[in-house]
Amino acid sequence: MKNIALGFQNKFLPALAKLGNLKYMVVLRDGMIITIPFTIFGSIFMIVANLPFTWWTNFIKPISGYLNAAVTVTFGILALIVAMGISYQSAKANKLDTMTGTVIPTVAFLLAMLNDKLTINPADLGSGGIFTAIVVCILASEVIRFCVARNWTIELPDSVPPAVAKSFSSLIPGSIALFIVWLIRVVLHININSVITAIFSPLVVGLDSIWGIELAIFLVLALWVVGVHGTNVIGSIYTPVFLTFLTANINAVSKGQAPVHIAADGFLNFGLTIGGTGAILGLVLCMFTAKSKRYKAMRNLGLMPSIFNISEPIMFGLPVVLNPTLMVPFIVTPMVLEFITYYLMKFGVIGMIVAQVPWTTPTIISGFLMTGGDWRASVWQLIELIVAVAAYYPFFRMLDRQELKTEQKEKTDEQSSESSSQSVSTVKGA
Repeated sequence: MKNIALGFQNKFLPALAKLGNLKYMVVLRDGMIITIPFTIFGSIFMIVANLPFTWWTNFIKPISGYLNAAVTVTFGILALIVAMGISYQSAKANKLDTMTGTVIPTVAFLLAMLNDKLTINPADLGSGGIFTAIVVCILASEVIRFCVARNWTIELPDSVPPAVAKSFSSLIPGSIALFIVWLIRVVLHININSVITAIFSPLVVGLDSIWGIELAIFLVLALWVVGVHGTNVIGSIYTPVFLTFLTANINAVSKGQAPVHIAADGFLNFGLTIGGTGAILGLVLCMFTAKSKRYKAMRNLGLMPSIFNISEPIMFGLPVVLNPTLMVPFIVTPMVLEFITYYLMKFGVIGMIVAQVPWTTPTIISGFLMTGGDWRASVWQLIELIVAVAAYYPFFRMLDRQELKTEQKEKTDEQSSESSSQSVSTVKGA
């Protein structure tokens, strides 16, 4: 058994960690981050314009169009924002000039989004083009990298200003990348956006169901258990999908319609990320019953970060990682809570996600804001927290009792050692 565990740690864990650090996994994760300030900005206006109070709706009605304008702009060009973010991170990963490495793939994306009239419809630059932005920009960046690696560039004398030299050096790689997209979309009349959307449709359909969501949550938690940042690995896959769902919900609400997607970006705050991955705030609150010095110290260390959904101090300090005692509540609790949440939203008991908030927003507050001011969502998050405490408690008590015994034994051994030292000193003195 010991050899199996050592083999797992030495071979399997590094492989999983390497998976999470693959170039385009990192590009996808970091490239999507650029959307956060825009979606939060638009969400603020969405919340203000759509608070669920009749008196407020009547009060705000004269300027509702002004408020929705901010929503339209931010979420209406989300694919374009993603294209710039992915292009920039791809340029950094491929060690390209970031200016040209960002602009050329972004232009390639716009070229790919031409409609049948060979014009750009601004409506296509919203969530419907996110996957096209990701794929086209990554491929365009790879084409540029390929050309640069083979010195297919124009080199100008040193006397030429650097800005001009960089522009000419990117001429051939950029032209080749744009030509390929132009050839496919304009000459061959292949609707790139439709093709890419069709390829990703199974992923979209899967993550729009309870079983797809539960599978994603399980994979995140299972990776965390073995010491791999599951949120970074699996989140790179589901984040674009959930962001697309959120945009669809916001567009529907801004038109006076009901939201249509349960698993919108922010849904995982109802179970998975209560106080951090694994509903870890429930475990931290259990530590207020701790009798061992170690867990009292961990409680003080982890409470404040967990309030703001930062779980790493507890995850690695307790630890939760590679801890068989906590494995069951860590995996099962979030999955059960998210399962219940799904059907509470499905049957209208609590509202669906219609706004994005910073991921550090504390539990209870986040539920109220993400659902556009639904107090029932906050109440449910409070109930979830209580359930998480109850789920973790018996397992934590086992750990605490074990640790207390260890501390008492160490104290006894220390006292025995001191008594022996004193006896020896007395004998020598005599």
